[in-house]
Amino acid sequence: MKTVSIGYHRDDGDFAILATLNNNDDFMSDEQFGGVVDALAAKLWAVTRLYITVLERQDAPDYVEVE
Repeated sequence: MKTVSIGYHRDDGDFAILATLNNNDDFMSDEQFGGVVDALAAKLWAVTRLYITVLERQDAPDYVEVE
């Protein structure tokens, strides 16, 4: 797993994205990345009490140009 979107399914069936994460450049080990994903999903559930879903998908670019 290198890229994830974390969010919840809305009543209308759409998936509402709360966060996207990527580890495409192997900044951390797979185990560390999985821990970050799990911790963020748990924190989002604790704050929102929504059923949080982690999807393995890429919804954001790897890099953006900041001027």
